[in-house]
Amino acid sequence: MLKSPLFGICVAVAALMCVGAQPTVARDGPGSDFSPITEWGNQISSDLEHNKRYLPGERTRGKIGTVRFELTMNRAGWVLPGTRIVTIDPELGRVALLLLQQSQPFPAPDNFNLRDATFRVVVPIRFNNVPSEGPTEVQGLDRRKLLECYQADREELDYQRRRAARLGLVPPNGISRTPEGCSEARRVESERHRRAGATAE
Repeated sequence: MLKSPLFGICVAVAALMCVGAQPTVARDGPGSDFSPITEWGNQISSDLEHNKRYLPGERTRGKIGTVRFELTMNRAGWVLPGTRIVTIDPELGRVALLLLQQSQPFPAPDNFNLRDATFRVVVPIRFNNVPSEGPTEVQGLDRRKLLECYQADREELDYQRRRAARLGLVPPNGISRTPEGCSEARRVESERHRRAGATAE
């Protein structure tokens, strides 16, 4: 079992059994506001999925499987000691820990009218294999890839603005990170335009 010195998070190596597709949330007190809890859990899952695309390719390449995040959360949206990351692959567990670190803080439960002090949130996240690096043609750095990068940039700016709003920060006007391959895709597109312009002249 691995343990993060930063968060006191255990990475448990174990087979995952009966992992559902939806996150589940348990609270430290009774209540009937199931829909807000479910909505909060879905937002946490959405944030993890969004940040997953920004993990370093060399860390995720060749990794495939489902990681079970068993999160203990406080009211500020931060993960507490006692959190577990369960996976059958220790290396994938380390990747999941990195994902958790770059995703915090999550939306505070105050935004969903939840009143308890701490919460237990279980979120399964699927990791898919990233193809090995190869020639430009094999990587598919074409117009479709470029459009995917533009879409990712729009989603990232929206994500960072929502994050800034809930943290009381100044909203950004641009992005500071892009998914792996997008910088190369833009370089290839720029070179293509340069060659086309030179030919026209």
